[in-house]
Amino acid sequence: MSGLKLLVSDNAGIYVPQRFFQDYNCEVWGIDPNGSQADTIWEGPYADWYWETWDEILDKAHYVDSNGHRWTLYQDGDLWAICPELMDDEEYKDFFGESRDLDNDEQARWSDTSAELA
Repeated sequence: MSGLKLLVSDNAGIYVPQRFFQDYNCEVWGIDPNGSQADTIWEGPYADWYWETWDEILDKAHYVDSNGHRWTLYQDGDLWAICPELMDDEEYKDFFGESRDLDNDEQARWSDTSAELA
């Protein structure tokens, strides 16, 4: 199973936040559809605090699927639902542009190997 799901294409431009609210159940992501954040997003990209509100949503919104995997929102043009735990190493590197952090055992093995190569 992939840890990436495209939610809204960057073709929506400055309306990506509104498209997210239009196309997805925000409550699943921990966002109150009747709260001030939703009101600000529905006002549109020329409203005061639109982008600041969207940044707060991107930082805090998440949902846990039926298998216990935690998904978050990630936007770099396109808006994605991501679960790094479900990504394989190649998918992670292609998406984030860097290798996954190694755990302590892997770091120790790498240190041992790199010392042998010197």
